[in-house]
Amino acid sequence: MDSSCFRRVALSRLTTFFILLFLAGQIAGIALSAQTPRATDKPFLWRIDGRVPSYLYGTVHVPDARVLELPQVVQRAFDAADVFNAEIPLDSTTQLEVMNKLMLPAGQDLRKIAGEEVFSRLMRVITKNLKGGLPAGMADILAGTLAPMKPWAAMSQLELLEYLPDVMSGRQPLDAMLYGMAVKVGKEVGGLETVDEQVAVFDGFTMDEQVRMLVSTLDEMEKPRTGGVSSSRELVDLYLGGELAPLVRKLNEESPDDPALQKKMTKTIVDDRNLKMAERIAERCRKNPARSYFFAMGALHYAGDTGIVNQLSSKGFKVTRLTPRDAATIVRKPAA
Repeated sequence: MDSSCFRRVALSRLTTFFILLFLAGQIAGIALSAQTPRATDKPFLWRIDGRVPSYLYGTVHVPDARVLELPQVVQRAFDAADVFNAEIPLDSTTQLEVMNKLMLPAGQDLRKIAGEEVFSRLMRVITKNLKGGLPAGMADILAGTLAPMKPWAAMSQLELLEYLPDVMSGRQPLDAMLYGMAVKVGKEVGGLETVDEQVAVFDGFTMDEQVRMLVSTLDEMEKPRTGGVSSSRELVDLYLGGELAPLVRKLNEESPDDPALQKKMTKTIVDDRNLKMAERIAERCRKNPARSYFFAMGALHYAGDTGIVNQLSSKGFKVTRLTPRDAATIVRKPAA
């Protein structure tokens, strides 16, 4: 798994559309592309058997209308659960806490850390990906918004820029939408990780490593795209296809020319976090066997030998992938 995977799947959850929310408040008149959403036929949904079942759901952290259209089997599993857990809590207080942790220490500047050439490329890529460009006077404001950000935080925003119209229309990333739904109907909500734990993972990379990751992202975004389909849209198409192997294979095609950094990223951002999240899922299910949980994490956290599904199976849990045909088998337990 490579830096493209991490910036699109892992990093985007933590940063929560910081630049997009800023731009949405400054730019008007961006048209929302017409989409006719249809729920995927192969959702990434698994059942954890127990006294009452709990559920694992693989998400992608974008507000694409097709992603937000939940299959009936997912909706029924969500409705049946007592507790909703995302990767981190997604309440407003936590979101503000996240914003503060994206920033460099006082007195530091992304221009100096990454260099003027890289910072200028960052500005060009953002401007190019905004339909119609930036309004007059916005370039300096945007530069001032980016300059205090850590390199990994700035990097994680880039491929989400095309979703600015969706954000302006009020759409939320899938995880945030589910969290809001859970709050609205009175479910207990929470996260498998804390903000400090997630930030510590990304802050564990040196500034030089973070800059190299940023440059790799810029390189990828500046490549000509066959048929004009962006990397983010390709990722969503594969997600909706419902198979983990092609999703991982596509992301691995964009592997950076830095095996040592790739190995470090795989271990710290994926494998170590999978182990921790699987342990916490197992603990919660065993401690509260009469409660049904709905766990929602990025889909790639379920893939492979180190993925959460395999981790839970090795701990003695029976984990079964569900299909749309299983919707009728999911019923909410009777009230105690």
